[in-house]
Amino acid sequence: MKDFFRKNLGLNHYERLARLKRLIFHPSFAPATVTRWLVRHHAAPRVLLDVKNNITLVERMDYQREEILLNVDSECEFTIRTNSCRKEPDTVNWIETFIKDGDVLFDIGANVGAYSLVAAKFFKGKVKVYAFEPAIFNFSQLCRNIQLNKTQGVITPLAVALSDETCIGEFNYHNQIPGGSLHTFGKAIDYEGNVFEPEYVQPMISFRIDDLIQQFKVPVPNHIKIDVDGIEFSVLKGADMTLSNPSLQSVVVELEEGESEQAITAFLESKGFTLHSKYNRLMPGMLNCIFQRKQ
Repeated sequence: MKDFFRKNLGLNHYERLARLKRLIFHPSFAPATVTRWLVRHHAAPRVLLDVKNNITLVERMDYQREEILLNVDSECEFTIRTNSCRKEPDTVNWIETFIKDGDVLFDIGANVGAYSLVAAKFFKGKVKVYAFEPAIFNFSQLCRNIQLNKTQGVITPLAVALSDETCIGEFNYHNQIPGGSLHTFGKAIDYEGNVFEPEYVQPMISFRIDDLIQQFKVPVPNHIKIDVDGIEFSVLKGADMTLSNPSLQSVVVELEEGESEQAITAFLESKGFTLHSKYNRLMPGMLNCIFQRKQ
C-alpha cells in the first residue's frame, strides 16, 4: 500500500499523508487534541484532496481490434462498462458491418461512451458520432473518455435528452453512479412500466430529433442507436421526418419484448424499415432489435 500511494501521489503528497498518519496514531495525542489540530490546520481535507485528485483508475475496454481506455470511478464501470463488447457483441458487429466511412451515427443513451468509442476507433476517425447522454454522472465520464482516447472532433457529446417534445422537463435518476443506467426523462416510470422513486430529479432540456437537426444544422444520421430505458417510442416519434429520410439506413433499439416491440416494429415498418435481426439481452424480456431500410 505504501508503494501504491508513493507511486500515485508523488513524493510531496505522500509525505504529507505519512505525517498525518503519524500524528493521528501517536500515543501522546488524545483524540480531542488530534481533532483540534486537524480542524485548525485543515490537514485532513487537504490530504483527502491530494488522494482524490492524484489517483486516476484507467482500465482497457474489452475491444480486441483497437485500444479503448475508460476512466473507472465505480464498480459498475469496472464490471460492466469495461466489458461492453462481451455484453453486446451484436451492437459491436452492427457498428463494424452497417456503418461506412463518412457516415454519421447518433448514439442515444451513450452512457460513458463505450460504443461511440468503438465506432470512432474502428473507423479511424472517419465517422462522425453524436453521443447523447443527459445523466450528469455519465456525461462527465463520457467527456473524460473522449479526451482519454483522443477522439475529440470525432465524437460530439451532448448533455440533452431526446423525446417526442422540445421542452424543459424532468430527468429522473434511478441512481447516482458513474456508468449507471435505468434513468428516464419525463415520468418516473421504468422500462417495465413501473413507477419508481427517483434519487434525484433534474430539470433537463429535451429535443425532438427533427427539431435538433433543423435548429442546429446537425447532419441527418445514417445510423441511430437507441438505449434509453423505456422511452424508445417517444424518441422515435420525435424523429418522424428523420426516419423518412433515405439517408438514414439503420436503427438499433433496445426494448422490451411484447407490446413495446410490436408498436416500435410497426412504426418503423411504416417508415420504410424492416426487422433485420434481434438478440436477447441478459436481462429477461429485453431485446436488441436491428432495423434496416428496405432496399
